[in-house]
Amino acid sequence: MHAAATLFFDVCVQRDLWPDGVWPLLGADHAQNVVRLFRLAGELAVRQGGSVCSHGAGGPSAPSAVPVHCGAFDAAEQRPEGCCPTLPLRVWRSNPEGASSLERDCATYVDSGCHLAPDEGPERARAFRHVTAGVRDAIVFGAGIEYGIDRAVDALLRHRIRTHVVLDAMGAADDVLAQTIVAGWKRRGVDGVTVDVVARLLSAVG
Repeated sequence: MHAAATLFFDVCVQRDLWPDGVWPLLGADHAQNVVRLFRLAGELAVRQGGSVCSHGAGGPSAPSAVPVHCGAFDAAEQRPEGCCPTLPLRVWRSNPEGASSLERDCATYVDSGCHLAPDEGPERARAFRHVTAGVRDAIVFGAGIEYGIDRAVDALLRHRIRTHVVLDAMGAADDVLAQTIVAGWKRRGVDGVTVDVVARLLSAVG
């Protein structure tokens, strides 16, 4: 695994979904492992991007029957401590009023959130292709195995990107359902790894 051809794709790494948030999808230990991955990305100059929840005005609707979360327009920028990408974070919003340009001097995040695929529709698909251009391996982690993470994994596989899920740096609302989803990923060729394994694989090639 080469750092220059690897993408750290984090999903819904936001305060509302953190251990002390309104919909806590990660435990404290897994949240700390997410922080470790952000640190590792900075040390090894790995590209960063992902998807975020933004269910405020103009954003996509949240799934029904889940706690109200990420309703503020700036919810996508409300990151937990230690979880900001190395480059400035830029949320690519699908609504025309909030859409921003796609540049390489920023870490781009698609506003698909917990309910939609990050490549759903032509506008998000363009942003997703920008995030993943030239990527051979994607390292996926964050909040919501049965929500945004599952949709991100599906999108990466559709684009034929080798996908690795960091099992000790993600969380779910329903642990039983999450186990079923993870088993399905593995049947489709997704690699289940830990933070330590990611660090070793990337460091081994310099």
